[in-house]
Amino acid sequence: MDIIEKGIQKGLISFDEERKRVTYIHQGKTRNYTNLEEQVQTEAFLKLVLSYNYTVERIKQYVSVKMGSQTKEADIIVYNYDDCKQPHILVECKKQEVSEQEFLQAIEQAYSYAYALPNDVKYVWVTSELKNEYFEVDKKYNTRATQPDIPQFGVKKLTTYKYVYEADLLEQKKGKQKFFDLTVIDQEQLTKSFKQAHDALWAGGQLNVKQIIIFT
Repeated sequence: MDIIEKGIQKGLISFDEERKRVTYIHQGKTRNYTNLEEQVQTEAFLKLVLSYNYTVERIKQYVSVKMGSQTKEADIIVYNYDDCKQPHILVECKKQEVSEQEFLQAIEQAYSYAYALPNDVKYVWVTSELKNEYFEVDKKYNTRATQPDIPQFGVKKLTTYKYVYEADLLEQKKGKQKFFDLTVIDQEQLTKSFKQAHDALWAGGQLNVKQIIIFT
């Protein structure tokens, strides 16, 4: 059973008959599921609950963020407490076919939210489903550090890696980061990933072989 079906079964989301509209049941919000970014956001939300063990009471989506004279919208914010006043994790979602430049812009956008919102230390997760980047941001010291993952609920210290062979067979200790098992990527996802890597390498087609100088 994939994560979408698990989300339906657990009562986290529902769809209309044509599967064009998704409803996040706890928040009572319905969105356009034909939007490719919404599809990524739906999966990210479900992962936060089903894989990272955060409660729906501590997760908000489409959160208004005041930035100077402008008001923008963060995709997902996970909070430290049920009162949802202290942000813990910010999630920015992009469609699978996002360009490298757009993905980098999404990272900077997430950083700007991290600095605009309360709480000095936060985690940032930028995802297109095919590509994921994780960071720890410390407003007080103006630092941001790349991380292998975001912390799961109750975890205070991240490990230096995320995936372990046959992770499901390992003893998982309370308060410790749970490892994820290695998974098989299907051909379609692999092709999309190669395409993104190719586009990033060649700057979205702005470069070509004739522009490269080889030094020997």
